[in-house]
Amino acid sequence: RDDMATCASGASAYHEANALFVDGEYEASVVAYGRALEADPNNATYFSKRAIAQMRLGNHIDAVADVSKSLKLAPDFKGYLLKGEALFSTDEYDTASLAFKRALELAPDSIVARRWLRKCEAELS
Repeated sequence: RDDMATCASGASAYHEANALFVDGEYEASVVAYGRALEADPNNATYFSKRAIAQMRLGNHIDAVADVSKSLKLAPDFKGYLLKGEALFSTDEYDTASLAFKRALELAPDSIVARRWLRKCEAELS
């Protein structure tokens, strides 16, 4: 019963966070995603969404940490793309290129991932 209540409070905080994010209230959405994660600490989506809000705030290191946790729980194309973008924003071009290469392994036709990879290569040359 407590588990169901915890899940419900996590889902409620998550929906609140999404609404705040849509309204451009990124700091408040980060806090609300944090509440959702307290209730459900193994939810990859919550980490990924908080990472996006962190990116909007320019908190790229926090975004890398959140998306890394998300990828440990559920590796996917969007996660690797987000991780690459966050790393690129911290001038970690080598590591960013690895994330974009991983994204391309999952979605070989991605023009976006390919473009980001070229940007990394340009920065490294």
